[in-house]
Amino acid sequence: MKPLWGKMDAAQMMTHCTNSMNIAFGKTRCYRHQIGILLGNIAKRRLLKVDQFDRHIPSFYKLRIYHDCNFDEAKEDFLDIIKTALDNGEPSLVKYPHPYFKTFKAGEWCQLNWKHLDHH
Repeated sequence: MKPLWGKMDAAQMMTHCTNSMNIAFGKTRCYRHQIGILLGNIAKRRLLKVDQFDRHIPSFYKLRIYHDCNFDEAKEDFLDIIKTALDNGEPSLVKYPHPYFKTFKAGEWCQLNWKHLDHH
């Protein structure tokens, strides 16, 4: 099935979201990106203020999924990370800097993850 917008199919999107949340929960470590160092705080404030992410917002290069993904495996991994988020909550989120947005105050990681999942 062709996506209504964007380039990822459903399995790729779930893999992308799982990988993103793995950064938030410290399962994947990403170092600061130069654009993030320059513009990250401005972008973070903007993203936290808007109700929805723009459809054309670029993905962090490490989160771009170009390969084919198995739908059932992607779904299982995605549901596992959602369960982790629900079971462990905000205290389990990482304290080291996000690749673009540096550090987060209480609730900002959760808000960003929610908006990202809603975006997809």
